[in-house]
Amino acid sequence: MNGKAGDGNPRLFSIERKALLMRTLALFLLACVLTPAVYARDLPKDGNDLLEYCSVMVDAADNPSNFQSLIGERLTEKVGQGNWCAGFLQGTEDVYQQNLVYLGIFAVEGLTFDGPEKTKQRALDTLRGPCFGDAPLLQLGRVLVKWLREHPERLHEPKSLLTTEAFKASFPCEQTPQKEVVKPTPPAPK
Repeated sequence: MNGKAGDGNPRLFSIERKALLMRTLALFLLACVLTPAVYARDLPKDGNDLLEYCSVMVDAADNPSNFQSLIGERLTEKVGQGNWCAGFLQGTEDVYQQNLVYLGIFAVEGLTFDGPEKTKQRALDTLRGPCFGDAPLLQLGRVLVKWLREHPERLHEPKSLLTTEAFKASFPCEQTPQKEVVKPTPPAPK
């Protein structure tokens, strides 16, 4: 026997197979570790990134000819940025709509928050968020981009905070169902 794989020596075949399996496993683990890092660095973290991504979405709708010259990775990047923004806006709108449902349930069930009136009202105003009505996603994108451009001194702040402030300023709620939830705390018995 000369010790080559396939010559009938199961021990050598087993060692080669283990080595191949270990190399494959090492590459797989390396890919698992590196892939999230690559994508994480590309996701918006603050107002600067949010402005970049959502500007792509608005620009694609308003000036589609700007994207005709893009090819390959650059086109894929821009499409990904615009799609990310659309998904972010849809998710933001969904969360606020769900919060309104919860606030309605609180009112129907007679549930209230404890604490000082100012604190309770602030918590409920935060839960309520903006009232979008029938505004389409593209309008939400335009409003957000406009607000971010008008407040460049705040672009270092978290994207969720800036988004909430932009939308509350542009889509204020006329009716406040949560006022029913904020009931004055009765004075403590003496």
